[in-house]
Amino acid sequence: MPACPPPYRPFRGADPPHFVDRQSEEELSTRGIVGACLQVYENGPRDLRFHRLVAGGPAVGKTTLLRAMCRQVETQLGWASVLHRCKAKERAMGSLPAEVLTSVKQHWKEARLSDLSNFANLSNSSSRSKGSLVGSWSSWAQLKTVLEACGRAGSTLGRGLLVALDDVDLLSAGEAESFGYLGRRLAFEGLSVALLMSGSPSLARRFRRSGSFSGTLWATTLAPFDVGESREAIVVPASERGVEFEDRALELVCQVAGGSPLEVQRIGFVSWAAAGGREIVGPAEVEAAIGLRSGHAGPGQVRVVATGPGQWPAGELAAMAQ
Repeated sequence: MPACPPPYRPFRGADPPHFVDRQSEEELSTRGIVGACLQVYENGPRDLRFHRLVAGGPAVGKTTLLRAMCRQVETQLGWASVLHRCKAKERAMGSLPAEVLTSVKQHWKEARLSDLSNFANLSNSSSRSKGSLVGSWSSWAQLKTVLEACGRAGSTLGRGLLVALDDVDLLSAGEAESFGYLGRRLAFEGLSVALLMSGSPSLARRFRRSGSFSGTLWATTLAPFDVGESREAIVVPASERGVEFEDRALELVCQVAGGSPLEVQRIGFVSWAAAGGREIVGPAEVEAAIGLRSGHAGPGQVRVVATGPGQWPAGELAAMAQ
């Protein structure tokens, strides 16, 4: 085993060393969610799945999926993309126009963007009206106008724009729902500007109840890893570094992780550290990782106590990575 820290990323929201594209529920082929979305974007905005909500519980990989989508549309399709991680009590619509324009100007250098120059001061005007009812509607209209202008500019190049909004349910209920209405308006106009949102299952239910835009916002449920996906997340990063997990060790990882992508990363991280530089990771190392994870260390083991459900203390993990 090379003298390097564990390749796994045991923190919520962190990019794993290897992205596993889970099977898309709408595909009969072996294509994953990212592959299915890329095909939809190539089909164009008339595809009913063009605007999408990815719903799932905490720590199931929603952020990782959105990041992968942004990378793929840029590299495979030549699109521009924005990934906005929503925060509680923020007004995301006020900040998005500036983020969108920055991305478009960076990725479409050959485009004539004179039509977009009029929007340079949108973020300032939005911030001045923050907190008022009129300001909220103004932010919605401004964002819609910017996205329409970008959609028209992209059409001259055969390009599109992906606006990915992570954890939309952290926003106020009204603003979250407003993004649904924005998706409906963009769908009506047939512009290659796609909204990709992630949120909780309760947000998906709220969107379904809205009725008026649910037909233009395709819902995808992000399921837990199956056994093959869990194994892939462990095996590929290890193999790339000349390390092998024994089959029984992989069975233990899959059994204990229970399909949680985050738990796969955490168990892989500590199992790697427990191997102490050896090129084979066996059941003993995984069992040691499971003992550390639960706070029950055996004789001679370094005890790492979890601070709460689904959490690792950052200090201990950083020390183990040295």
